[in-house]
Amino acid sequence: MQTDDRKDTGGAIISAVMIGIACLVIWDSMSYTDPDSAVFPRTFAGVLIAASLAYIVMWLFGRAKAGAAQEGGSSVRRFLLVAVMLGGTMAMPVVGFIGAALPVFAALTLIAMYDPWTRFRVLVYPLIGTAIVLGFFYLFREVLLVPLPTGSLFEG
Repeated sequence: MQTDDRKDTGGAIISAVMIGIACLVIWDSMSYTDPDSAVFPRTFAGVLIAASLAYIVMWLFGRAKAGAAQEGGSSVRRFLLVAVMLGGTMAMPVVGFIGAALPVFAALTLIAMYDPWTRFRVLVYPLIGTAIVLGFFYLFREVLLVPLPTGSLFEG
């Protein structure tokens, strides 16, 4: 039997792990006393299961191919991206969702930027970042009714 060395077996394994995690999320949300609180995690767990199953089906039919390994990735950037996200998560209870998300978005943009900065990017990226953060704030707080931290710094 001939095997395809380019077949993305690792991606299929990760997809199976994601299905397991999503099932744990659904199982855990069964214990929520407020049924409205379970809508958000169950919805995203369902999307994760569907996407992972779709990838596994593609893999089974030979459509999911492993990409070529890329050389020259920056370990410092990878570390900084994780550090900034963790820092934002730790800052959120103190400065609130918006107070943590705006600087995190800006820092992630600066760290991940490979292309040269142009006048357009300097003007537009902060506007788009602010719109994205405020859009997610509105979506989570008003539409999905997810309680977001206001920040102990701003509490009376």
